[in-house]
Amino acid sequence: MALTKGVNSYVTVEEADTYFSDRLDSSYWTSATSTRKVQALIGATSYLDDLKWIGVAISDSQSLSFPREGTYFDPRMGTEVILDTTVPVRVITATYELAYHFLVNNNILDDTGSVFNLSVGDISLSNIRKPSKLNPFVKRLIAPLLENGGNSVWWRAN
Repeated sequence: MALTKGVNSYVTVEEADTYFSDRLDSSYWTSATSTRKVQALIGATSYLDDLKWIGVAISDSQSLSFPREGTYFDPRMGTEVILDTTVPVRVITATYELAYHFLVNNNILDDTGSVFNLSVGDISLSNIRKPSKLNPFVKRLIAPLLENGGNSVWWRAN
């Protein structure tokens, strides 16, 4: 599958290569084949696109969730940000980082073959957890742009 920016990915491989050239611990990205990079970026974009974002898509015909219309509070800037015709930097960075997370954690999207307990001779491991599909850095990065901050539970203070 070919990667097309704005259709099935928020970024190009070249943009991701530039991002990772300045990032610490980027060996999984730099050693990946072009095909794996494309797959990781398309997979990351697809995963992000399934989240519940604030606002509404600018056009009914756009392939991806962004660009969107709406506003959000950016805690880093301490102010409200108006979404426009561009893809927010938070989403672009999340795409890079999630693609990297997918490369580092091979088969993370495959839910088959989970192991809860493992014993080999006298060595026993239990409560084995595989990494989350959405790593904590990406969660924090995109939380301001998600409906209810990405929380699935609503509450109201009276």
